[in-house]
Amino acid sequence: MRQFSRKDRIKMFLEEETKGSLNESVEQNSGISTSYISKKLDITRSNVSKELNKLFREKQVIKISGKPVLYLSVNALASKINLPQKNNFIFTQEELSKLLTVKKKDNAIEDPFEKMIGYQGSLKSVVEQLKAAILYPPYGMNILLSGSTGVGKTTMVSYLYNFAISKGILKKNAPMITFNCADYVDNPQLLMSLLFGYEKGAFTGANSTKEGIIKQAEHGILFLDEVHRLPPQAQEMLFQVIDNQTYRRLGQVTPNTIGHILFVMATTEDISSALLRTFTRRIPVSVNLPDLDDRFPTEKLDYIYLFFKAEAKQIGSSLLVDKSVIEALLNYKTPSNLGQLKVDIKLTCAKAYMKENGVLENKISITFNDLPEKTIKSYFKEKKYQEVLIQDLVSRLNETIEIDSTKSNNPESSPNYLTTPNATLEPSFKVSSKKEYLHNTGLNEAYVAAKGFYQQIDAFEELDRSQTITKIINYSVYTAVKTTLTELQLNLHKNTILGLMLHINTLKNRIYSKNIPKYPQTTSVKQQYPQEYTLALDIRKRLNQLIDFYIPEGELTFLTMLLHMSKKKNQKSIGILALSHGDNIASSMCEVVNSFLNSTHAIGIDLPLDEGTDKIFKKVLNTIERIDNGHGVLILSDMGSLSLFANLIQEKTNHQVRNISPISTPMLLEATRKSQLPSATLDNLFNSLKSDFLMEKITPKSFSFSNQKMIDSLGQFLLFIDPKKVISRLQKTLTRITNHQKIPENDDLKIKFMFHCSSMVERIMLKKPLPYNNVQKFKQRNPELFKTIKCSFKEIENDYFIEIPDTELAYIVEIFDTHYSLNQ
Repeated sequence: MRQFSRKDRIKMFLEEETKGSLNESVEQNSGISTSYISKKLDITRSNVSKELNKLFREKQVIKISGKPVLYLSVNALASKINLPQKNNFIFTQEELSKLLTVKKKDNAIEDPFEKMIGYQGSLKSVVEQLKAAILYPPYGMNILLSGSTGVGKTTMVSYLYNFAISKGILKKNAPMITFNCADYVDNPQLLMSLLFGYEKGAFTGANSTKEGIIKQAEHGILFLDEVHRLPPQAQEMLFQVIDNQTYRRLGQVTPNTIGHILFVMATTEDISSALLRTFTRRIPVSVNLPDLDDRFPTEKLDYIYLFFKAEAKQIGSSLLVDKSVIEALLNYKTPSNLGQLKVDIKLTCAKAYMKENGVLENKISITFNDLPEKTIKSYFKEKKYQEVLIQDLVSRLNETIEIDSTKSNNPESSPNYLTTPNATLEPSFKVSSKKEYLHNTGLNEAYVAAKGFYQQIDAFEELDRSQTITKIINYSVYTAVKTTLTELQLNLHKNTILGLMLHINTLKNRIYSKNIPKYPQTTSVKQQYPQEYTLALDIRKRLNQLIDFYIPEGELTFLTMLLHMSKKKNQKSIGILALSHGDNIASSMCEVVNSFLNSTHAIGIDLPLDEGTDKIFKKVLNTIERIDNGHGVLILSDMGSLSLFANLIQEKTNHQVRNISPISTPMLLEATRKSQLPSATLDNLFNSLKSDFLMEKITPKSFSFSNQKMIDSLGQFLLFIDPKKVISRLQKTLTRITNHQKIPENDDLKIKFMFHCSSMVERIMLKKPLPYNNVQKFKQRNPELFKTIKCSFKEIENDYFIEIPDTELAYIVEIFDTHYSLNQ
């Protein structure tokens, strides 16, 4: 994706803000301040002022006098009003208000290019060059358009044709002939006969003389698409048409005179290697059209709206497009440019239409799940490199954009799908989960980023820092961080120090490559974590004095969350160790519990049935030594014999260990949750679990989990499918299986099933199913259960348009097989 200069970013942002303000009623103090731009783009005020002055000297912005000085984009204003010719573009508020109330002259000749998306943006220089070529006396100059597939070369030719007619260069009924040279690449003789025509008897079957498209395009435009497919002989024959306005039909000896033709040609290849040099020099104007990913994000947003608008008109129903859909389309790579984007939006609408079963009583909802698979994959790959300008666009999108099928397709008549600059962005809906709370307060992205980053730096735990650290971190960053922490007398965890160095080092590289990350600037982080926020302020202030680049204010959120994760890591908690005989039983239970609690606290060891006691004991002891941070370890085991390990370990070591059995998923979940409470002690935890799960009953105490709690927890790690809907559908599947197999259903089975299967659905949608060794043999050992589960999941497959492979079904069979065995 193209990286824009600081000046370009400010220019684009100001143009979009100006357009937004022009759509509102004219009020006093119209204009955008330097401070507002600085805050929104996370650029220092002095640098914003510097770039605005450059744009002002280039007459790309106007100044509105007053305190503070305000700015508006000339391009955005020029599309609405006639700006007076002035030596300098400085206006008072009164002058601007008068200008905004005066419409453009009714007799002004409409410029067809004004309807083109990007004509005053990324395509401005291209359009100006093409206009000059068309207007050059007496008949204009021939043009060669180059660019990747789908950038809009054919569309550009249509605009050129209309522009030539509007300026009187061509008559209103002038022809515009399109000829694709690639259609006849395997038959050059046929190509030339179609292009130039042929004489009677020129070849077998030529029973009469016929004119070619050269003659048909006389006094008009001939558009030769894929011109690099034109054979050298045909290129040479065109010389006479271009140079002398003469041509010969195939088989003709005497040349024919022809009126002027304006040639516009297009190619996706390198001009210097694909065409004869003698041919290219006869085409004085060569213009390259940029890829969609290299154009301004606001233009891509306009195209997205335009294509959705076309589909709404085609379907005959209004569309309700989720904000997440627009964000994904803005971020993902479009290999075939506009053509690819248009097809992807058509496929998205087709999938949404299919969900409605062709019934158009209501408006059709377009959700993230309706996007094509490759779009979703590209979005998650590219989102981490999201540009500041795209982030700003997304932040100002309405949660749902309604696209009315009855209104004009003109992009200039698009509704205001962006919130206005002064509109509040605070959510008004009720918070029902930790993830939702973090999202609503603007902390979710920073929290997740900091947590993932902090977990990654644990890998550096064993590094010899004195020899290795400066090999991966710039020495100036290394010394700046060390000096800052020493001066501020901060005694941070060693991994936090390393993490801070790594982050600042990465930030430096990103700033130099103009790929600056940005986290929401909110007051919530200051209110929720005041100590960490104050510490982050001090660190940022001192680092900005020591390093050779500027750490933006937006980094405070990330730094605060990084310090918070360090604080959480330093808090001592009781270790939780799950032991179970068999393959993947203990580890699977821990995976479910850790996913549910969004942690990595529960540790599972799977014990083979044929493994010796001494080897098991050594494995358990090594794990306890690793996870015990001073508050002891609670073992949850599947057999009473393993409880002897707790006593042996306490006798031989200083570790405090307790054992409780038999293990169950609800018990492990409750143990993991309570073990991380600040007031928890090993004995209190042990007694609490014993009372809740083992007292007065042989079987574990009923431990009810509400669907809402499970929805909230699933929402922590599901990427795009709706947790509420998938739980509802999986519950029906689970009931069918347990009823058919006469297996008792309880919370233990339900939690395993829901968490595993919801993740499975998402994996298959992303084409990443899990493998399973010897799946055919496994099917033969469990034919009846396998068949029941496969049939029960048909509804899930239909609902999500997936096919569940046998390798994934095998894991589900294992869940039921293990559950049945434990309940015998």
